[in-house]
Amino acid sequence: MVSPISCLSILVIPLLFTSLFYQVSNACVNATYRDRICKQSNYYDLCTSTFAADNRTSTADLTGLLLISISSNMKLLQTTIVNRIPNILKLLDDPLDKARLQNCQTDFFHALGKLSGAYVASASKNYQEVIYWIRDGADKAIDCEDIYIEGAPYM
Repeated sequence: MVSPISCLSILVIPLLFTSLFYQVSNACVNATYRDRICKQSNYYDLCTSTFAADNRTSTADLTGLLLISISSNMKLLQTTIVNRIPNILKLLDDPLDKARLQNCQTDFFHALGKLSGAYVASASKNYQEVIYWIRDGADKAIDCEDIYIEGAPYM
């Protein structure tokens, strides 16, 4: 399973930098160009399947692809917050595990809010603001992963 933070880096960041360093036009992005974007990610198959699954992709320009990738990550975070984490919490007995996972749920909730800001900024083509929101959202999601990587007690 791919974590929400991995999806942030998989989809949003390559599109974001592509949008910033190339002239953004209203022209549709063809399949070859989308493929080049996905090859920049660590999870090529996930990137291509995400765009293939969204009916907006065929008519999307770079900003449209950025919106698709952000909304995809928002859906993943929403599913994680509302469905996955509560179901896992029901199975846990260890108070430390529960506390860590509840902290992750809070971190992901805050990351979702940051991605909402990125979506609005992207829709208005304010790419500097998108960078701010994406970085802040990624930091929130990374906070969850750090709890497990550091292995330090949390409570």
